[in-house]
Formats: sequence, structure tokens, C-alpha cells
Amino acid sequence: MAMVDLTTPVQFLPKVGEKRARQLEKLGIYRVYDLLTFFPRRYEDWSECVPLFNLEDGKDQSFIATVVNAPRISRFKGKTTIFATLSDGSCSIKAVWFNQPYLEGKIVAGEEYFFHGKVTRDGFQFQVVNPVFDQRQKEETMPSLIQPIYPLTSGLKQGHMRAIVGKALDLAVPLLSEVLPSFFRKEQKLCQIQYAYEKIHRPQNMEELEIARKYLVFEELFLLRAALSVYKREQRKLRVSFPVTAKKEEMEQFQKIVKGLPFELTEDQGKVTHDILSDIAQKYPMNRLVQGDVGSGKTVVAFLSMAACALAGYQSVFMAPTAVLAAQHFATFQKFLKDADIGIDLILGSTTVKEKNAIRKRLATGETKILVGTHAVLSDKNEFPSLALMVTDEQHRFGVKQRATQEERSDHGIHTLVMSATPIPRTLGLVLFGDMDVSVIHSMPKGRIPIKTFRTSSAEDGRVLATIRQEVQKGHQAYIVCPMIDELDESAYEDEEGTLSRQMKEDLESAVKYYEELSSGPLSDMHVGLLHGKMKPKEKDAIMKDFSEGKIDVLISTTVIEVGVDNPNATLMVIRNTERFGLSTLHQLRGRIGRGSLPSACILESDKYEGVAKERIDMMCQTTDGFQLAEKDMLLRGTGDFFGTKQHGIPQLKMANLYRDAECLTVIEKAIDKMFAQDPDLSGVEGRIMMEAFRNHFGDEWQKPSL
Repeated sequence: MAMVDLTTPVQFLPKVGEKRARQLEKLGIYRVYDLLTFFPRRYEDWSECVPLFNLEDGKDQSFIATVVNAPRISRFKGKTTIFATLSDGSCSIKAVWFNQPYLEGKIVAGEEYFFHGKVTRDGFQFQVVNPVFDQRQKEETMPSLIQPIYPLTSGLKQGHMRAIVGKALDLAVPLLSEVLPSFFRKEQKLCQIQYAYEKIHRPQNMEELEIARKYLVFEELFLLRAALSVYKREQRKLRVSFPVTAKKEEMEQFQKIVKGLPFELTEDQGKVTHDILSDIAQKYPMNRLVQGDVGSGKTVVAFLSMAACALAGYQSVFMAPTAVLAAQHFATFQKFLKDADIGIDLILGSTTVKEKNAIRKRLATGETKILVGTHAVLSDKNEFPSLALMVTDEQHRFGVKQRATQEERSDHGIHTLVMSATPIPRTLGLVLFGDMDVSVIHSMPKGRIPIKTFRTSSAEDGRVLATIRQEVQKGHQAYIVCPMIDELDESAYEDEEGTLSRQMKEDLESAVKYYEELSSGPLSDMHVGLLHGKMKPKEKDAIMKDFSEGKIDVLISTTVIEVGVDNPNATLMVIRNTERFGLSTLHQLRGRIGRGSLPSACILESDKYEGVAKERIDMMCQTTDGFQLAEKDMLLRGTGDFFGTKQHGIPQLKMANLYRDAECLTVIEKAIDKMFAQDPDLSGVEGRIMMEAFRNHFGDEWQKPSL
């Protein structure tokens, strides 16, 4: 066969071909390199084989036994069952394989095999159901007792995957060059790259497996962080942005706007504003993320950044996730600018054509310095002669292409400010936002009263409704949140026919049903509203507008209010079936109340106060610190789907775990700094190998991370 390298398509490997290649594509395997990095999801340790007389009921166990008689095969209604009796000379055990007709003829009487499976007691005798097995061979050809188990797809069996991966290892492992810097491998006492890739797939014992795993965790995190660092450096070289600098007179006007705010900036707000103003004064584009809990005052920082741009003669865009929120921010910015001569406009999907044309005319002439809106701000028809800054609120709610559109249309770099109320643990942030500078607003504005959080159960519904009634009688408002599967990504919950899952339908029906029960029963004397993701955007906007204006006393909603409006009059939130939500979502929901100076409370209702659900509820009751909750959430849920969305674009980690391997990131950060100090352009031998590793690991898109 022709020479194989890491980029060779898998179909050209021996015994693969086009049909098998199409099956592998379903697993994301296209190249030889993809096979090397297609790591086993688990391993079966057959090294601790036990005699049959030592088997224990209910345990996964390994044993060696001989097939006593020819297996009996039963066929009924198209289903096949294979029965066999196994013995090791001391006693026997029954084996049963259900619906595996392809095993017929592969289990031969008189032959000895390794077996592994869950053993259960069946009367006086043990039984093992659907055990995996390998024929016992002579010592020199005996298979490893540590068996890799790979993810599969239709038409592929473990034997197929092991053989294909094995062939790729034989041909490609010798071609691997050391990726990690030599000084780093020595510091961390890491094995060689060829050993790591060989032993992660074909370990002879658990010690070899752990040595390989350690190397691959470091390699995966190192490549990800280093690639983001390279991208960040390259972007500063590639595009020139408007340097926003203020003259003395403009600086005096800016200070006047700051002093005219109806509140005093917190220390964190002041520091973050200073960081942003320093960034936008540079000739390369700012790319900064501002993190802070709901209500911490991120929007004010964004406003001041846009005001600074306007005073210097440049334009800014503020993009919000919902029309109601955009309108609310616009009204707030107008109040802040009451004594300043700065043009500001609001553009939404619902804005009339006549008004849009007028706004676009003001934009094109430069009269409008600040444009607020939803994704409508990115319309091709909007012409910006001097766009310097783009602010995106609730970053992870926007798709990658939406955020990149304006940048691609500009002949200069645009300063980017991203705001997120989703607290991200530092370790996760290092990876998710590795190409960004990150600011955190920890302190809350003065006058905010901490939200009190309580646990309850459905048995206390009467008391909960009485509490709602008390708040409404005081002139306040309340939320009741019903569980609903993520309405921003319904496709994740569709079945094979493309219809919404039964669970999702039941969730929606329960929210509607609960609204009907309360509005016609216990709360019939109040104005009760309903909000869910299946409503049309205009309907949702109308409901949120009525709620923010006090026309609705109690709003029954699903998680669509997670990104909601600022309503200081909402003082109570009841979250039903709390066990159905992750900690981050619970924290985001709770952030909808306590927005003013009124005492607020959150009631977590759940009848499942045990296990992970108990840990979440207890944590919510103990703290309102979003970063503490985010760390706990990452521990409980892992990092694979922290946001509930794949929009951040970072490749799924195959080997590393950002909670377990947090300390690895700390030493990796230092090593990357040292690497760039020694070889700033990665033009040396090790640097060129790393650049090639980026291409292998991330493909052609490695220089286009989506943040």
C-alpha cells in the first residue's frame, strides 16, 4: 500500500474500504490521526480472573472457563437466544446471550475462553447474561487482559474497532513527533508520545494505562491553550482597529457622564471600565469578556465604554438577546445620556420600515453614535462609517456567525466587549475564553439586599400560594418557574422521527396546565400570565413588557426568563421540580429577582431531596455567589455540556476533565509563557512541530475559534 501519514483518509487503511469508512465517519473519524485520538470510553480489566467457586452475586467479574457442551440455540418470533454451560473444573455457570445471532458458531464446545460480565445467582446456580469473551490462546499470542471498549455505531463491533485502531497504531505511531516542549515533559515526568498513544489503546496493565493517560491529559490541554494563545497573538498582528483616545475636553465630558449616573460605581466597575478604556486605545482590536453575576452592573460598564467611543467620534453597537431587554437597555442609556449630546437609536426586528430607514440614514451620516438592538443591528443594510466597538450581552446565547458578521464586513478590526452573567469557573474560563482578556465584577451595587432561598415540597403548596398572595398584596410581583427542557436547542430532544420528545411535551403541557389551574382557581383574583418557548417572539415580548410594567402580578414561565428583563418590583420566585435544573440555571433564574432594594426570596420546590438534587438545593440555600455555584455545578455535571449549548465552538475534551485536572492548567499556563519567551513565533524545531499538531488536532478551522 501507499505511504501512510497522519492525514491519510481511513478508507486507504488495510481492510477498511469505502463502506467501513462511511461507518467510521459517523463517529467523527476521517483520518488516521482521528483513529489515534479515538480513545476507548472505558476498559474491561480481565487481569483479576476468579475461580468460579469465588464468584459473587451482582458483580461484574472476569473468569476463565471451558464450554462444556455444544451451545443450545433457541429462535422465537425472529429473536435468537444462545445457552451454554461453562466450567473451570471446580464448578459450573450458565451463560445466556440474547439477540446476538452473529455469535452462533463462535462459541465452541471444549474450547477455553476468557469471559467478562455481570454475574447473578439463579436459584442454586450462577448465571452470566451477554458476557463478552475472547478465546484463550497460547501465552505468546494471548490477548491483553485489559480490553479497550470503544464507542460504536451501527454495523461496527468492538472487534472491528480494535482491529482498525490496531492497524492505525502499527502504521502511524512511529510517525508521531514529540509535541510538548522538552523542558515541560521533564518537569512533569511525562512518558514519550509514542508510548502514550500505544498504551492508551493497548495497555498490558493498569499502570501503563495511567502513565499514558497522564501524558494525553497534558497534551490535550496544552494544545488547546497554546492554540488559543497563538490565535490571540496573530489577531493583534492581522487587523488594525480605531484607537479610541480622548482629548482633555472629551475626558471632562466623560467624567461628567460618570458623575451624572444615579449611583456610584463600585470598585470593580471602575477597574473594569479602566481596563476597557486602556484596551480600546490600542491599535489592535480589544477582545474582552466581562463576567459578573446577574445584577452586578455589567451593563453600566458597557454603557461607559460606548460613551467614551462616542465622545471620541466613533460608533458602537449594543446587541441584546431579546427585544424587551434591548428596549429596556435603550431606555436606561437614554436616561444616562440626558445631559450629553450623543445620538442613540434602537433597532429591532419589529421596528417599522420607515423608522429603520431613518435610523440607517442617521447611522450612515455618523449622527447615531450608539445603536442598541437584537440581531437586527447586524443587518447588511446598516452602514457604519466609524464602528469601533461591538458589545454583546449574554454572549453564549448568540451564534458564532452572528457575532462574526460585522467583523467580516469591516475593513478594520472592531473592539469586542462580551458580557456574561453565567459565572464560569476559572479553569473552564481559561479554555473557553483562552483567546480573550477576562474581567470579573465580584461586588454587587450598594443597596442590594441578598436574596433568601428556602426549600419546600409539593405538600406545602398551600403555604407557597399564601406567600405569593402576601407579596402581591404588598404591590409586588412573583415568578413561578416550571421545568422545561432547553428551548434554545429543541433538536437535542427530538426522537428519530424528528418529533419533540414525550418529556418535552409533558413539560410544556404541565406549564400550561398549572397556569390554567391557578388562573381559574387559587389565583383567579389576580392577573396571571404565561410564558414559554413555543410562543411566537411577539407574544413573548408582549408578556414580558406587561410584566415589567406591572400589568401581570404572577408570571408562570419556563426557563425563557433566564435571560429576562430588569424588574425591581419582582420579589418572589418559586421554582417547581427543582431537581430538574442544573445549578447554573437555578442561579440564573434566581437572578431575575432581587433587582432593586426590596427584600426578595426564592422558594425551591422538590419532592426529590436526595443525591445530586439534595446537593444542588443545599448549595443554593447556602450561597448566592455564582462562582462558588459554578464550581460546584462543574463538579456535579462535568464540563462536557456546561452551557447546555455547543455554540462556544471549543472541541469536546476527550481525555481531560477541567475539574479533576485543574492543577494541570496552572502549570500549563506557566509553560506556555515560557515557550513563547523562548520562541515567540514558534519558528524553531519544537515550535514548528506544535503548529503542525494544531492542524492535526483541530483541523483547518484551528485558527478560527468561535469566541
